[in-house]
Order: sequence, then structure tokens, then C-alpha cells
Amino acid sequence: MGFFKSKKGSIISDYFKLLENVGNLKANNMYEVALYDDYIEVKAPIGEAKLKYDQITDVFYGDEEEIIKKDKSVIGRAIVGKMIFGDKGGLVGAISGVGQKTKIKKHKAFIISFKSSTGADCFLNFEDTRLYKGAKIAEKIKELANIKEEIFNNEFL
Repeated sequence: MGFFKSKKGSIISDYFKLLENVGNLKANNMYEVALYDDYIEVKAPIGEAKLKYDQITDVFYGDEEEIIKKDKSVIGRAIVGKMIFGDKGGLVGAISGVGQKTKIKKHKAFIISFKSSTGADCFLNFEDTRLYKGAKIAEKIKELANIKEEIFNNEFL
């Protein structure tokens, strides 16, 4: 484990953006996720949480897609159409600006599922904005929490 040791005594750590509020942890803030021998610490100046590995039920690290729909700009297209093609171009530009355009935004999701102290199913939903150690941390959590990958067989029972 010497390869992963950090100066703070953790096995490995990195920073992630929390996407949803969980307890005293507030969304849209960066949190350091640090793995120690017996627990995980999620820490920032405005909140902190510790999870024992036996509380963790699953870990996901991978691509997540978000579909963003945005209205087209009728005025902007009319102006451009008029500048290029004259009055009729402005009308055609305005008509082409009706409706929505769709964009797909991809990001790396890092989700830790766990049981709270009350027994409720909870999760920490992070975005890996730095794309640095997220995959390594997810794999190390699975190892320390003894989470086995399930392999599904396509055969019918």
C-alpha cells in the first residue's frame, strides 16, 4: 500500500464535486474523499462525514450522460438571416429558430451507496471534475468494503 500513501496518512484521496445534499454535506461544493484503513472521510471546510467500510453497499464510477434541451433563439436567427440574405432571410431565420435543440453532456459519475446509522439506504453522488484518481479510489473502496462485482449470465433459468 506504500504506493498509494499520501502525506495525510490516508491510503489515497482526491477531490470531487458533490451533486446532491446529504446530511450536513451541501451540493455543488468540492469535497476531499480520503480512504483510511477503517473508514472513508468526506471533508470540506463546510461539512464532514465518515463512513465505515461495512456501511458501504456499492460503488459506481463511470460515464453518465445528461440531456440538455434549450430553446433556439428566434431573434438571433432572424438577425443573422437578415444580415446574410436580406428581409426574406430574416423571416426564414426566425422560422428556423422555433423549437428546441438538444445537447448531450457527458461527465464522470462517482457514486457511493451506503446504509446510514438509522439503516436507511443513502448515496453520495459526486462528479469527477478533475478525472485524476476517481477510478482508482472507486476500485480501492470496493476492495476495502469487500464488494464483489456481480457477473450476470444471459442464460434463462
